[in-house]
Amino acid sequence: MKYSKEILEKLNSITDKRPATVIQHILKHGFITTEELENKYGYKHAPRAARDVRERGVKTLLPIM
Repeated sequence: MKYSKEILEKLNSITDKRPATVIQHILKHGFITTEELENKYGYKHAPRAARDVRERGVKTLLPIM
């Protein structure tokens, strides 16, 4: 998926570890699953990781499954 320069700048400006990890994974792979959050990144509470991203102002651009 292609994103505008402004959107990419906003996404890349998020540097807090958990939301940045989720965002960068989605930018690279197109989506992230709860299994990936738990197994690959060690986030036991996937909804919290998704909420961290939304709290940074990213609501509908990125699919989190």
